[in-house]
Formats: sequence, C-alpha cells, structure tokens
Amino acid sequence: MRLFNPYHAFFLALPPSVRRDPATTPTAAELLSPDWLAFKAAVAGHFAWAVPTDEAIAAIRRHAPSVVEIGAGGGYWAWLLRQAGVTVAAFDVAPPPFTWSEVRVGDAAAAGDHADKALFLCWPPWGAGMATRALAAHGGRQVIYVGEWLGGAADPAFFAALAAQFTCVEVVAIPQWFMRDDRLMVFERR
Repeated sequence: MRLFNPYHAFFLALPPSVRRDPATTPTAAELLSPDWLAFKAAVAGHFAWAVPTDEAIAAIRRHAPSVVEIGAGGGYWAWLLRQAGVTVAAFDVAPPPFTWSEVRVGDAAAAGDHADKALFLCWPPWGAGMATRALAAHGGRQVIYVGEWLGGAADPAFFAALAAQFTCVEVVAIPQWFMRDDRLMVFERR
C-alpha cells in the first residue's frame, strides 16, 4: 500500500538535526529553544504532532477496519487512514479552518458513540484529561495510541488505565522529532 503522504516527505527533506538521534536519551533540552518549539507547533498545526508512515497506517488497518479519532486536529491521520480504506469518525473540540479530511466538532464524550470502532489518539494533550475521558467514554476493545509512553502526552490516569485493562499487541516505529520518543501502539482489552 503506497499512500500520498506529504508530511512524511517533508519530514525526510528536513536536515537530519531535526530528527531524534536514537543514541541520545530524550531530555527537556528542546524547551530551551522557543524557535524550535514554534517551528514544531507550526508544522503540527498544518499536519499533525506525529509523522505517520505507510507502515503505521497499515498496522492500524490490520487491527481496525474503523476508528474513532478524538483530538483529530486538522485530520491528517484520518485523511491517510481513509486513503487506506479505514472508516474514520474524526472529532476535535475546535477543528482548524483547513482540514485534510472531515473533522467534526466533538470532545472526548464522542468516543462513547463509537465503541464498535477502535479508539485512536495521536498525541492527546498532556495533563488535560482528554485521553482518560475518551478512554472511559469509549469502552471498546481496541485503543491505538500515538505518542510517548508515560510522558509528553495524555496523563498518568490514561496510562494507568491502559496498563490495567489492555495488552499492547503491536508497536510500530515512526519518524521522531528531535528530543521526542514517540511510536504507534495498538492495545487490545483483556
């Protein structure tokens, strides 16, 4: 499966210094560079916080023919998933004026209307409780999470609920920005 994925092409065209060096442990060093953080926020605002790959989209498709995405932003991941034939219900509390694909207005509670679909969360906001509320509302059997494990995204209660109720069945490496250590993880309810 070959997807049209301009974000991945853009990321690969950037200088290697923007990518994570796997030999270096992520730290808070990026916080010392407001210009770097502003650049990443601008890129994320146009595309997404995580850089999807064909392999990541294929993994989602293998596990879930349909997903509900909460916190979809501009719908970039939803757009790629739809290219791959996955049915997507994408929601965000405030979709931006430009979206890559349909994103409806909705918060974490919208996940409760789609328990038959896998819950998809890509870099849910840190400490805001959104991921925990979406997981509780959803109640379904699959969760697909993109972000760092136990940091940077979501909140401790989300990770505790995942660890207590779910088993990770697949992890897919994705391109990583400087000082980030994110990946795609597929969970099945025990």
